Amino acid sequence: MKKHLIILLYSVLFIITSCRNDDENIENKNQINFQLIGKGNLIGNYVNSQNTIITNSIQWNNFLNQIDSTTYQTSASFITTYIDFNEFIVIVVVDETYPSGGQHSIEITKMEEYPKYITINVEKSLKGNVTSFITQPYHIVKIPKTAKSLIFN
Repeated sequence: MKKHLIILLYSVLFIITSCRNDDENIENKNQINFQLIGKGNLIGNYVNSQNTIITNSIQWNNFLNQIDSTTYQTSASFITTYIDFNEFIVIVVVDETYPSGGQHSIEITKMEEYPKYITINVEKSLKGNVTSFITQPYHIVKIPKTAKSLIFN
């Protein structure tokens, strides 16, 4: 009987402790508004699938050079290519290449800030159909500069 009472007591303490920690995380999270830089499909120059944080102009220019080809300038469709890295960081999400065209997409749906980190939620939509071109979805945004860890979900 004593053994069952101890197990019950530990179970109750575990449940109470677990619930309290979750409530603290919910209370301490904030939605981060991000600004769109570009979204679509890479054409011509394909890059490795990636979730990348860009923190300076050298990294940014290297990325732009990778996605722009001599026949198609992907970055020309961006809202802006000028980023003030003293104030912002850039979040780049590039999906894998798909051998059929269609409505493949990748999207940063939300970012939530917690006391020690920021989560970045990414969703894929794979609604392709048979066409003769290769697609590689991307989504690029900027957020205010932060020293917190960024975690992709």
